[in-house]
Amino acid sequence: MKKSQIAKQLILGREITPKRMVNFLRNHIALKQKKTTLPGYPSIMMIEPTNLCNLQCPLCPTGSGAITAPRGFMKFENFKKIIDECGNYLLNVTLWNWGEPFMNKDIFNMIEYAKAKKIFVRVSTNGHLLRDTENIERLVRSGLDELIFSLDGASEETFLKYRKTGDFNNVRKNLQTLVETKKRLKSRTPFVELQFIVMSHNEHEIPKIRQIVKEVGIDHLKIKTVSLEGANALGFGGDKEKIKVYIPKDEKYSRYKEGMIRKQIKDGCVRLWHTSVVNWDGSISPCCNDPNRNFVFGNVFEEGFKKAWNSTKYVNFRKAMLTNKTAIPMCKNCSGDLMGLDVE
Repeated sequence: MKKSQIAKQLILGREITPKRMVNFLRNHIALKQKKTTLPGYPSIMMIEPTNLCNLQCPLCPTGSGAITAPRGFMKFENFKKIIDECGNYLLNVTLWNWGEPFMNKDIFNMIEYAKAKKIFVRVSTNGHLLRDTENIERLVRSGLDELIFSLDGASEETFLKYRKTGDFNNVRKNLQTLVETKKRLKSRTPFVELQFIVMSHNEHEIPKIRQIVKEVGIDHLKIKTVSLEGANALGFGGDKEKIKVYIPKDEKYSRYKEGMIRKQIKDGCVRLWHTSVVNWDGSISPCCNDPNRNFVFGNVFEEGFKKAWNSTKYVNFRKAMLTNKTAIPMCKNCSGDLMGLDVE
């Protein structure tokens, strides 16, 4: 394990309590025993501040306009309900899904509220809306544990080929200011990860992005393979010929054997035993690969989370996952263990 990853694990370790470990182990034992009704709460929860975004990335259903689910922002009072019910069991809260978290005016309040419950909190951003030094300082002081910056180009020209309507220089400036603010405040957090999705138009800039990471002083670089299926293909109407242009030439950075042929997918999914997704309106989805909410198992704002977690729909979905994962359209296109190619 690299030094940067060890540092991240040490940050996570601060928030582990006996109650959270027992909850995790109970659900993990249930998974190993292939039980589909679970004794505890999820250990990781993705909570969606919004499914709106300021960019128009073609492989994102939000950016391409392919999302048919209602759009909106989670209210802070509703966010508190989730944390109040589940917080004592959660090892990790992930504040993003199908939108830009910093479009929600309450994002800082959400981070601070979850941190007050001593939960490890992560946010992923395109980096445009941090806006100024004051916002960035509040972010550092909030106690946020990890901030993921998406930067899919080492030059403005390359960056704009995918991050449509974006501002490369603004993102670079905000990233630099964040690192400098951490140093000024002598703060170990947030752990800053730069994510670079490898596509045909940007693979030549991998050496340059490594140099940027080194120059700025970013904690960790993650180079990710691009997904061209499922939710990411919605904006193209499933037209494989249009989508294939994004596949990088270097097979090392592709999750496909050749063309659009997927690598093998096995039955089972740990996420259904350990994680869950709460959308901005309180609807509960099994994972993030369902932007149009074809699978909804309840609403946390109306009935609480525990009832949905072991509802008939959720239990039956777990059963299907154990026996025939590829029969579920959403899961047929799942990235599984190929979600990221971590090279540095």
